[in-house]
Amino acid sequence: MKKFSLIYIACMILTYSFADNIVYETKSLNKNIKTVQIENFSRKPYYPIIELGGKDKVTLSFDDLSPEINTYSYSIIHCNADWTKSKLNEFQYLNGFDGGFIRNYESSVNTYFPYTHYTLTFPNEDVTCTISGNYIISVYPDNDKDNPVLTARFMVVESLVQINCTVSPITDISYKKDYQQMELSIDYPDYAINQPSTELKVIVQQNRRTDNQAVLTQPSFYEQHKINYKLNKNLIFEAGNEYREFDISSTRVISRQIESIAYFKPYYHATLYPDIIKSNKEYEYWQDIAGRYIINVQNSDYSETEGDYFFTHFSLAMEIPYLSGEIYILGDITGNRFDDNSRMQYNYQTGSYEKTLLLKQGGYDYMYAFVPFGEKKGSTKEIEGNKWETDNEYIVYVYHHPFGSIYDRLIGYQIVYSNQYKRE
Repeated sequence: MKKFSLIYIACMILTYSFADNIVYETKSLNKNIKTVQIENFSRKPYYPIIELGGKDKVTLSFDDLSPEINTYSYSIIHCNADWTKSKLNEFQYLNGFDGGFIRNYESSVNTYFPYTHYTLTFPNEDVTCTISGNYIISVYPDNDKDNPVLTARFMVVESLVQINCTVSPITDISYKKDYQQMELSIDYPDYAINQPSTELKVIVQQNRRTDNQAVLTQPSFYEQHKINYKLNKNLIFEAGNEYREFDISSTRVISRQIESIAYFKPYYHATLYPDIIKSNKEYEYWQDIAGRYIINVQNSDYSETEGDYFFTHFSLAMEIPYLSGEIYILGDITGNRFDDNSRMQYNYQTGSYEKTLLLKQGGYDYMYAFVPFGEKKGSTKEIEGNKWETDNEYIVYVYHHPFGSIYDRLIGYQIVYSNQYKRE
């Protein structure tokens, strides 16, 4: 009996330890859950960031393709800067109930793919946050917390510092070629940061990608109430290229990127024209949406429930497959993740990489990334090419973990574009 108890306790410790090490993402955890989005519509671009004590909110939306209408609950989880669960208890970061039921839902209308569309706004009358930092909304079937169907990231910020940053094609390793480099400084005239090298964590992302994000802990040099991160090779990013795009918002008006939209009972299928490698082409500018997608149905005011789902077919022409790595579809369309959902398969008969995704009607940005075997970081060099002129969207997050504190405060963020003049 004693031996059994010890084994049970050991298993429980391992279970909780594993749970604490999970890196939470915005993603579906169930095959029937599609189009998971979380946004703050009061700020552009719609990053899911709200001000602590402010009036703005984030809206989580998703579709459930199950044949029945399900009842879902949600809970709020506070996270560290690396998106693992923090050591705080709910009463230390929430005011109100620990979540509740998702009461806003509607059935789809006149779609071949029936679904239920759910929305949740936070904060709400049931619960609010009392501290800053990273948060997760975990959604699960009626009171079944251990089996979530999705998780979604959002952030609560205290604007306590001023972040100044620039992006230049003139880098420490090349001059107006394949890369872009950021330089940034943090001013804190009215806020106390005693040991920046141990208390601060600065995270920089390019187009919301995490595979190539920079995590900074050591500043380059200090001034009075100012920290500088300059000449830092961690802040050098592949320049990439402008995103490819396509529009499936209509079954009648076909956009230039779509070869065909056809109904094969019981669902619609959209086929894109075969893509080609762009790394050997000259740079061409067009204003993309930085890898996002927008749900939209032409001539409809209710795209959320009138948008149908299409099996969307991608192909990338290539005479022979890569032997040293794999090709993935990159962008919010795949959650910017390199997994089975985004990995393409080579078809020897057609001489191309191929992938089919089930997508809701709208407009989508995407590109292709090459990931060498055994690595987690994608490269745009082989297929898209790296063009220094590319207009990329960068976001800087500044987290503060003072000595004696037990959580990471988000004390500021800043968005900057590598070619701001193109957007003006």
